[in-house]
Amino acid sequence: MVSRVAQLHVQILSVAFAAGAVGGLVNFLIAPLFGALHITLALGVNIAPGLSKADLYQKLVWGGVFGLLFLIPLRKYIKQWWLRAIIFGCVPSLVQMFIVFPVSTPFGLGGVGLGALTPVFVLIFNTIGWGIPAYAWFRLAGYEDAENVRSHRMGGDSEALLD
Repeated sequence: MVSRVAQLHVQILSVAFAAGAVGGLVNFLIAPLFGALHITLALGVNIAPGLSKADLYQKLVWGGVFGLLFLIPLRKYIKQWWLRAIIFGCVPSLVQMFIVFPVSTPFGLGGVGLGALTPVFVLIFNTIGWGIPAYAWFRLAGYEDAENVRSHRMGGDSEALLD
């Protein structure tokens, strides 16, 4: 028999991953939208990806992995949920700019090989396009962050989830 605390651990991990995947879906759509509207090109950035299955799968999986960031208890320090969402969205931006671009692509640090404003668009795509929708979904599911889950009990169980 699985304890209620173990069930809650699985539940919060599942919700965080799912919320991140929802953000990944929005993130998958936002860059092609900016490209189709010629916003990035007008500002000298050569980002206009298409809508491929491979990109969708990658965005959903990595979005879900980054959704686990929502377990970091920021609520007691930052009261506005949207600001927490933007902060969480900066993490995949930093990974993109300082690991993915320089290591896996020829575009260099920050992706500036695609245009000088590439880091700005990476921040927009990952904060507004991933962080806000993902964290909004996490909140919609009834979780703010790990601190909120500490007080969450199932069926009168007096054991705290993350203590």
